Amino acid sequence: MFLDIHGDEAIPYNFAAGSEGIPSYDERHAGLENAFKQALLTITPEFQDDYGYDKDEPGKANLTVGSNWVAEQFRCLSYTIEMPFKDNNNYPDPLYGWSPERSIKFGHDMVAATLAVTDKL
Repeated sequence: MFLDIHGDEAIPYNFAAGSEGIPSYDERHAGLENAFKQALLTITPEFQDDYGYDKDEPGKANLTVGSNWVAEQFRCLSYTIEMPFKDNNNYPDPLYGWSPERSIKFGHDMVAATLAVTDKL
């Protein structure tokens, strides 16, 4: 399993960018991605799956992107996880916005989601 965690300047949501476009993408990849996303959706209101990057067409992934390369090379669950720089529009905090404390909590939630899918990896 590989998670490349970033902050996105433009999209005000936490989201996962998968590896749908890699040449070896199959039902196993899709199942792992869905299980991980479902775990995160269950664990935290900070995560959502409605907004994010466009999915790559089959076989059209940019393999110079770290998560795509790892998914293709090792045939594993591999995501780029993006966090908002300013605030999460689905769960706004008018006083602090997206903060270091929320990043830490989201990190804890990522560990919990990882543990939830470990037996599938």
